[in-house]
Amino acid sequence: MSAPQRSPDHLVTARALTRRFGSFVAVRNIDVEIPRGRVFGFLGPNGSGKSTTIRMLAGLLAPTSGVITGFGGLDLAADTDAWKRRLGYMSQKFSLYLDLTVEENLRFFGAVYGLRGPALAGRIDALADRLQFQPARRMLTEGLSTGLRQRVALAAALLHEPELLFLDEPTGGVDPVGRRMFWDLIYELAADRGMTVLVTTHYMDEAEQCDRLAFILDGSLIADGSPIDLKAHLAGRLFEVEMAADAFGAVAALRGQPLFEDVYLSGRRLRAVLHAEAQAEALSALAVYGRPDLAEPSLEDVFVSLARTRATGAEEAA
Repeated sequence: MSAPQRSPDHLVTARALTRRFGSFVAVRNIDVEIPRGRVFGFLGPNGSGKSTTIRMLAGLLAPTSGVITGFGGLDLAADTDAWKRRLGYMSQKFSLYLDLTVEENLRFFGAVYGLRGPALAGRIDALADRLQFQPARRMLTEGLSTGLRQRVALAAALLHEPELLFLDEPTGGVDPVGRRMFWDLIYELAADRGMTVLVTTHYMDEAEQCDRLAFILDGSLIADGSPIDLKAHLAGRLFEVEMAADAFGAVAALRGQPLFEDVYLSGRRLRAVLHAEAQAEALSALAVYGRPDLAEPSLEDVFVSLARTRATGAEEAA
């Protein structure tokens, strides 16, 4: 296999990335390019292969096959140590030492990254201020709330100012205020400091905030692009009807018709994805229940549509 072509606009490129665990294929033949200085999101349900992919890109898990290059010419397989020095990684599982204080944890991880003395102290002070955990620096990590632990873990990943930051489900179990703080910092890192950020999430509202997204399902990449580009998949095909009564009966009746790719309820609105080749007939069927209005698709609409299309294709192939 030839090496992937490098682009100055892409910090990391992966080609034909695959990971097997025995007979189980967790990640299957993924091609992906990570834009430099952007927030790139991996979106998919639990068990879809997001975390396995990000661990391979971070050099924490060897691919079964495939090539990963980046940072202006490094090959991850040949330059693993140099690769790891260029990135920070925050796992969805809490990764700090619970029997150490916040300060001790940060000094330990700073030393691992080669930071010492005033340089390390300055970085800890700055991050404690930015992530609002100054009062907790002398506390044992075990006694911190989930949100506060996550902030400290993020600080540990940022101590050495990496070029590439991996955030694996960073806001799981974090309250809305804490989630907002995380995303404010992510924007700051990408926009103001030019850091590239890779984030895995299953929160659709968080995915909307990424510059670019990769949809992963059952270990395969099913779509990638900007949120706007991905929503174009449903452009002109998603309609909704305000329901007054018998909404569930309407959904049951319409789901059985081949005119529709999907029919579901969103609050008091019935939403339907129409097959493009039968749009006029589908609109007539919808009009029985009220006036169909063109709807703005969400990323959840797009993901579900792509997943259903993929499942239907697999059934037809079988």
